[in-house]
Amino acid sequence: MKYLRRTLAVLLFLPPAAAATPFGDFQSKVNSANLKPFALDLGGILGGAAFHSGRALGFPGFDIGLVGTVQFRPDRDDTILRDAGVQRFGIPLVQAEIGLPYNFDVIAHGMTGQGARIFGAGLRYGVRKSAILSVMPDIAVSAFADRVNHTFFNATHYSLNAVLSFNLPILHPYIGLGWDHTKVNVGSASTPGMTGLSATARGSRASLGVDFSVPFFHAYGAYTFLHGLPGMDIGLGTRF
Repeated sequence: MKYLRRTLAVLLFLPPAAAATPFGDFQSKVNSANLKPFALDLGGILGGAAFHSGRALGFPGFDIGLVGTVQFRPDRDDTILRDAGVQRFGIPLVQAEIGLPYNFDVIAHGMTGQGARIFGAGLRYGVRKSAILSVMPDIAVSAFADRVNHTFFNATHYSLNAVLSFNLPILHPYIGLGWDHTKVNVGSASTPGMTGLSATARGSRASLGVDFSVPFFHAYGAYTFLHGLPGMDIGLGTRF
């Protein structure tokens, strides 16, 4: 409960000025050794927004809310964040999902803050959609692409995801897997020769969580492993 309260504060309620810390020292601390671990951490928290249910919305479904992932500590080699004193860190995203015919959903999300502009989109396909109380799960797969433009760097992120959930009343447990491909390019650095350098990282995610749903409203939380490090996926929204 203590971690949940802190996570909610970090992800949802901190003002932009307070949330600028995670990336604020990038320019002074980036080097050729820590850029790839930084890309790995960045890709994990971007990819964590990919799923909270294995059930496609279906036409003309609509879901809008605030979503995101918090990683409880940086990678051991990510000295960009570690040497800046960063512990838990995450990125909240405003996300909209629209149901299309044939079990497809289109998803878009983004945010402006922490010195960055993030925008991305994805496509989800509902492989299986079960009846309520069915012993068989809902299953969905998805693909996303994201772009990050920061004062000191830019990044591209791609992810592939699969999620399985059970359509129970009110509580919908789910388990999901994801794979992230993230490339970070240095735009500005204090160290000579670092500007223009890039690094690519690939990592995996695994999440176990529950989506709490009542008419027109839902909230979810999940314990997640981001390339082997602990974290939490969390979100809330309204759904039609």
